[in-house]
Amino acid sequence: MQKYKYINLFSGIGGWELGLQDLPMENILSCEIDKYARQTFLANFPDLPCIKNNKYPTDIRKLNPHDIPEFDILVGSPPCQSFSTAGLRKGLKDYKDDKGNMFFYVLNIIKHHRPKAFILENVKGLLTAEGGRSFRIIHDLFRNAGYSFHYKVIKGCDCGIPQVRQRVFMVGFRDENQETSTFQFPSPVPLKFTMRDVFKCKTCNRDIGHTVMTTRHNKNYGEPLNWSAYIIDGKERRITLDEIQMLMGLPDNFLFPVPKTQRMKQLGNSIIPDCVNMVSKQVLLYLKNIS
Repeated sequence: MQKYKYINLFSGIGGWELGLQDLPMENILSCEIDKYARQTFLANFPDLPCIKNNKYPTDIRKLNPHDIPEFDILVGSPPCQSFSTAGLRKGLKDYKDDKGNMFFYVLNIIKHHRPKAFILENVKGLLTAEGGRSFRIIHDLFRNAGYSFHYKVIKGCDCGIPQVRQRVFMVGFRDENQETSTFQFPSPVPLKFTMRDVFKCKTCNRDIGHTVMTTRHNKNYGEPLNWSAYIIDGKERRITLDEIQMLMGLPDNFLFPVPKTQRMKQLGNSIIPDCVNMVSKQVLLYLKNIS
């Protein structure tokens, strides 16, 4: 089976790598600026080619496209603060730390290397930031670069993981006619477990959990914006870090060599590996069919 080389421009703690590890894909470059996320990534993926070959830069803004090895697929989750409903939602107008402009850096690399496909992920709020202007610009830029552009909001529970967590996945293929494309995102699958399995309890007020967030984890049950408090066997209880790890679809042996506050931040920012796996399988199948 053909093995596709990929780069991950916003690797975080490695949720993408967990989702791709059983697929015929090889990580030849990862990029991550957060030092704590890098610690967690290195602890869990020391044997990846990108690490062994010293292709693990910190800042995409300083990454010269000429220094990137040739690759087939680009993946990544650009910073979402500029688009999240939990923030100010300035979209592409957010010039602070360039967080609203990461898509332009991604586009520059795609235009230089012309990979076969890309898979990007972001918060659902990307679709409506600035009244939809940001997303329209992103869509048009990728189309004008010679790629089709498919997108769909996918929930964690669509992929078997009992969490609402809505994220927009964006997929594109080089030199593809958008109007005749037959690419399809994956269909929902049954839950692999429920919140009762997460809490190891008899009853829980929800089968599917709230979206894990990096903040507001001290809210009480019934309060606005609560996501961490549940009614378990008739009593209120907050979800623990180990339970959140399970709710994100991360394996029990996944390492977090960082302080608890950073572990919480990393869990809230991560991508669900099962969603990565399902979307990527569809991309690989489509590439095989059109090759």
